[in-house]
Amino acid sequence: MEHFGASKTLEALKGHFFWPHMSKHVVKHYENYITCIKAKSRAHPYGLYTLFPIPILPWVDISTDVMLGLPRTKR
Repeated sequence: MEHFGASKTLEALKGHFFWPHMSKHVVKHYENYITCIKAKSRAHPYGLYTLFPIPILPWVDISTDVMLGLPRTKR
C-alpha cells in the first residue's frame, strides 16, 4: 500500500479490522513514521520517490511494505 496518510489508511483499515482507539493508533503511527515525515517535508517536497524498473518476467522483482508495532487484539 502506498503512503496515503492517516485518514486514507484509517478508512482502508476500517473495512477489514477493528480495535479500540484505532484512529488514535493510526494517527500516532503516522506521526512517528519517518518515511512519511520525509516524504511530506515542506523543505524537500519532492525527491524521495523514484519509479521502479518495469520487470520483464513474472517474479523478477517483488517489493513489500512492513508495518511493525501494531497493537495486539484479544484474539
